[in-house]
Amino acid sequence: MNRKFFSLLIILLLAILAGGYWWFSRTGPTEEQADGGKTETAQGPVAPVKIAPIKQGAVADEITVYGTIVPAAGAMRTVSVPFESSVRQILVTEGQRVSPRDPLLELEPSPDTSLQMQQARNEYESAQKAAEYMRQRFELKLATNDQLLQTTQALEQAQAKLESMRRRGSEARQTIYAHAASLISKVGVQEGAIVPAGNSLLELVAQSRLEARLGVEPEIVRKVKQGEAVVLTRVNGSGSETITGRIRKISRAADAATRLVQIFVEFYSSANFLLGEYVAGKIAVASAEGLVVPRSAVLPEEDHYVLFTVESNRAKEHNVRIALQNDRESEIISPDLHPGDLAVILGNYELKDGMAVSVEKSQ
Repeated sequence: MNRKFFSLLIILLLAILAGGYWWFSRTGPTEEQADGGKTETAQGPVAPVKIAPIKQGAVADEITVYGTIVPAAGAMRTVSVPFESSVRQILVTEGQRVSPRDPLLELEPSPDTSLQMQQARNEYESAQKAAEYMRQRFELKLATNDQLLQTTQALEQAQAKLESMRRRGSEARQTIYAHAASLISKVGVQEGAIVPAGNSLLELVAQSRLEARLGVEPEIVRKVKQGEAVVLTRVNGSGSETITGRIRKISRAADAATRLVQIFVEFYSSANFLLGEYVAGKIAVASAEGLVVPRSAVLPEEDHYVLFTVESNRAKEHNVRIALQNDRESEIISPDLHPGDLAVILGNYELKDGMAVSVEKSQ
């Protein structure tokens, strides 16, 4: 009886142990959970990767240079008057935009100019009297032809001098107006100042005639060519507005202050850049046509580069050469790669040739 009881008890314990083992094996942690999230199959680990198709296209090697917006060649106009003047009122400020016929400033002749004008009037009146007196004497046979000719010439010279001063506005106050839509770049005088004849009063830039002056390192300026496209953006502006211009001129000397070679970029007049504004310019100094992949797809490997593709959920390693690259893309050379092949662009640092992968396509 006791022997039979113990036999049944042992059988029951064995059954409980077997059932517990079966339950634990079905509900215990998976290999992926126990391994910290790594997927693994009977053939080895499975790496999660992101892919993108290899494309046929062009890659441009770009440089970024910086500079400012300046007046284009011949766009600067200086306002001056041909007589000594006194500035009564300045009607504009630096940086102001003006339209045609907008008043800029009011002037009046200086005391010296007024004195010169009065002297010119007196000289003309005296010359008139002298000429009339000499004509009367000539009619009375009391003066020679030479005497009459001299007084007539003196009258003509006095008249020409007086008319010249009147045409230049030396006789009265005057208002200077804008001739075209412009930007006031400099106000060179103050109200009440006496300005000598020919001195600059204002400097204006035609509103539609601005250009960018950029600085390029001397060692790479040889890669830049006149007429090439330049993509301009504001350095401190908000948004991503860009304007495409063309290189108008390349300086042949380095700037003494910056040691950079200046290039001048013209752009469409509709661009809303401001005079003196800081801008950045991107210039493509080289380009290549071929197989193009995102730059992250190419990995350095000692003395060469490698790229992984995905075939049947397996990674395949390829040795490649880089023909050209920028900060976004690489143009590669490889005899066993073709447009449409799926290149690994994320997760490739963990890969080995033939390794199983789980794929997520890039957007």
